Amino acid sequence: MIWEALSKLALLGTERGQLPKEVEDALAKVGVETAQEPEAFLLEGAALYHQLRRAGFPLRESSHLSGRGASVSKPPMPVKSARQLEHIVRGNFRAALPEAIALIQQSGYAIPPEHLPALLYRSKKKPDFWLTLRPLLDAVDFEMLSLNPDWDTLSEEEPAKDWASIPQSKRIQMLRRVRFEAPETATRYLASCWPELAPTEKKALINALALGLGETDQSFLEEQLDDGRKEVRQAAALLLVRIPDSDLSKTLYSEASSWLKIQNDGRLDLLPPQKPIKQFQHLGLYTSKKHKYAGGANASRAFDILAKIPPKQWEAYFGKPTLDTLRLFTRGNQQNLLTDAVANAALIHQDHRWIETLLRHWWRTDHEERWNSALGKQLMAALPDAIFNDIMSQYLRQHQGYIDERSFAGQLLCLGKHQWDESVARQVISNFKAWLNAAQSVYWNLWHYKRILKVAAYQSPAKLLPVYQTGWNQRSPVWGNWQGDVERFLKTLAFRKDLRENLSPPKTTKP
Repeated sequence: MIWEALSKLALLGTERGQLPKEVEDALAKVGVETAQEPEAFLLEGAALYHQLRRAGFPLRESSHLSGRGASVSKPPMPVKSARQLEHIVRGNFRAALPEAIALIQQSGYAIPPEHLPALLYRSKKKPDFWLTLRPLLDAVDFEMLSLNPDWDTLSEEEPAKDWASIPQSKRIQMLRRVRFEAPETATRYLASCWPELAPTEKKALINALALGLGETDQSFLEEQLDDGRKEVRQAAALLLVRIPDSDLSKTLYSEASSWLKIQNDGRLDLLPPQKPIKQFQHLGLYTSKKHKYAGGANASRAFDILAKIPPKQWEAYFGKPTLDTLRLFTRGNQQNLLTDAVANAALIHQDHRWIETLLRHWWRTDHEERWNSALGKQLMAALPDAIFNDIMSQYLRQHQGYIDERSFAGQLLCLGKHQWDESVARQVISNFKAWLNAAQSVYWNLWHYKRILKVAAYQSPAKLLPVYQTGWNQRSPVWGNWQGDVERFLKTLAFRKDLRENLSPPKTTKP
């Protein structure tokens, strides 16, 4: 009935007819502003309702907005920006989506409702993207989450007073809301209903506490270490070891430190226990399924514990700075195990000083198999942008000319996880341009620059477009092999430059 009314009015024209009152009320309930011009109201209503029809569910009355209050009115995006966002959402320039979301948040514009379904489906697949998108949603946007079962993993509920009397799915949704808005109160809600819950639900709720994990969760999680079911104990233990000052974390450190001995020649020996430690086994902390280190099962169990201990604690234990402590591990009798363990621990605890130290050490020692490993790529991805640019600047000062594909810098650039600062961007593209302009034949060992150009198109500053547009030698014998890549690079930069200009914050008029 609603779609038919919208279609009829679109054919007749707003000057010859109007929507029935019940249709206006239904559209208003899902956030369509009724006070705007009739043409704008019709277009916005049709755009939103079309998405709802495609999603396969009807508009219906809901009470989910009661806890959030009225939606905050945001200015609509400029028409050109909305069209650019449509290009991004539909697949063209898709890699610009994080940048576009950040610009929308800075500008305070509202996300066009017709794009929300696609963004929500992306959030379902990519939890990190959801953390970026969620702050931009209004009350009516959260209403859409509650309407489609496909978005149950994102949906949230206003916390009820009595958690014991509500369905399991609602408790998960309430916990999500609490973790975003008041994380320190979450365990208080859980304690009120905990004894009546099934082990599978307990595990799911504990896992949901990973978001916003902090010291206020410690007491509740420690109580779960005595649960009769291993899956509950394990879920709680794996979160507790991420809290550096928890009693369990201290226990792991105290036990593991007794396995490490410095010999008279300065070498570090790992001497793991020959049997599983009952407490750690009871908590499910031995998680390795394959024994890839010398020493078999004993070494694997030692790795499982060492990989959970904050790396900075070893600096205090040995009384050495970060690099010297790392060198102890890399020269030990189990150097691969010890290095892998401390690298995994640096990722778990997001210790950027140790992550940087590990990567710089592998770079300086030309340890290619380390930085080219899956673990090395995870460490690279975890580098803050500032450290990435510092490392790249140092590399470019030391290595003139093009960047080798398997080099440390080549792998770091091709990863495409960091924003390039202006000096790095200028140098990388300038070096490539100088090679291309002078090249007399195709160098197949530079084919990875096709990937570097794709990354540079999204990660380098868009304001450098005028610099990049000039100086290409189109008479070069190899220009035909690179023309398409260079043109796509420039086209993407131009798109991003326009996007940034169009999404500048709206000007406010002084009264």
